[in-house]
Amino acid sequence: MALIGGLLFFRVLVVLLNPAGLHGDEAQYWAWAQDPAFGYYSKPPLIAWVIWMTTAVFGDTEWAVRLASPFLHSMTAVLTYLTATRLYGAKTGFFASALYVLMPGVALSASIISTDAALLVFVALFIHAWVRLRERATWVWALTLGAAFGLGMMTKYAMIYVVPAFVLALILDRATRHALLGWRGLVAGLVGGVILLPNLLWNATHDFATLVHTTDNANLKDGPQLNPGELAEFVLGQLGVFGPLTFILLLIAFWTARKSRKEFSLWLVFLALTPLLVICVQALISRANANWAGAAYASAPIVLAAWAVSSERTLRWLKAGLIINALLCLIPGAVMTSPTLVDQLGFANSVKRQRAWPETVEVIRARYEAGDYAAVAVDNRLMFYDLVYYGLPETTPLYMWRFEPRLNNHAELTSPLPQDDRSVLIVSYYAGYAGYFARDFETLAPLGDIEIILGGGKTRRLYTYAASGYHGPVFRD
Repeated sequence: MALIGGLLFFRVLVVLLNPAGLHGDEAQYWAWAQDPAFGYYSKPPLIAWVIWMTTAVFGDTEWAVRLASPFLHSMTAVLTYLTATRLYGAKTGFFASALYVLMPGVALSASIISTDAALLVFVALFIHAWVRLRERATWVWALTLGAAFGLGMMTKYAMIYVVPAFVLALILDRATRHALLGWRGLVAGLVGGVILLPNLLWNATHDFATLVHTTDNANLKDGPQLNPGELAEFVLGQLGVFGPLTFILLLIAFWTARKSRKEFSLWLVFLALTPLLVICVQALISRANANWAGAAYASAPIVLAAWAVSSERTLRWLKAGLIINALLCLIPGAVMTSPTLVDQLGFANSVKRQRAWPETVEVIRARYEAGDYAAVAVDNRLMFYDLVYYGLPETTPLYMWRFEPRLNNHAELTSPLPQDDRSVLIVSYYAGYAGYFARDFETLAPLGDIEIILGGGKTRRLYTYAASGYHGPVFRD
């Protein structure tokens, strides 16, 4: 617990001292929090509710937007400790929680605000409630199980990855079956369903936008194609998420767990392998981001710790992996509080999308005020939300231009560019979009580029146009 508390203190300091602006995704979640709802285009609503709570207390500064993240990860670490201790003893509990809290992916996630931080809390709570129910079937843990699933689904639909292992356990595992095949299981399911219901109703009134977006993320519109390079990139990415040595040890632990005498060990392996294997397949036939299998890492630390403490030799390897992870966590965390050090070490490319948005807003506002424009239109979701967070709409009407008739993001849903004859200032993130704009507007005239210095030898180049007579998005060739 001291390790968890110490890292929580360190990570809160990093959040408070981090000078980097909000990434476009973070700014998007903040914008959602200004209009609390039961759903949004790309995600369920809980992330917006969390940001609403922290900013209601501390204001709308960048650190207040991110503040919940280190606390959420600390909660997951505590739940990991409690679950592992209950199953295997305090020694395993310590190393499991250390594995979680020192994961490089957790260190990065704790410095930003994202859905993964909250999702992992509810996956860990679901697992803990399941373990407690197998020991003693009580209503408290049945209700906790249902609430954890419902809240997890309200955070990110990746919570669904717990279902295959759980359903199989209801069939094959006597303790799980005894605890939940009956009124307790029915009520637990109802609790989860009631919590999720508002989001399902929101989707029903918005053309199932979140569900469609989640499906679109699979990127299978043109059919599956074999991409071994994408698979290799995803697997290598897990070395960065879980740790370079600890991920290799985890794979060994998965293999040896088949011999475990502990009944629940195989269910923990199943819980971890389900998202990893599903996203491996997705990476092979399409693409995948390294964090898409994040749900695996609520149970994976317990699997690895339970195996590693079984002998001194494997425990030495685990300790070596934890030392590597600690260095990967602490050094970047300290570096990111100094922009000069970030630039000197060559990390400017990693933070360029978070820099100089106030300056960008001022340049766009000046160009808008220099002409006779009714509004500004942009063509990039992340840029749209950074401009929103840093105040452009306070003086300048801001809209999202749509690349195609179908919706692709929440900005297109809530702030679409109106179809009328008014003159607009287009600020484009992309160099080659003039042809698309020419098809969508009656008139179009280039105005020259905007160049913003970001530091570290990086610049932000935006392309501006004066346009009028917008007649809506068309189907692209």
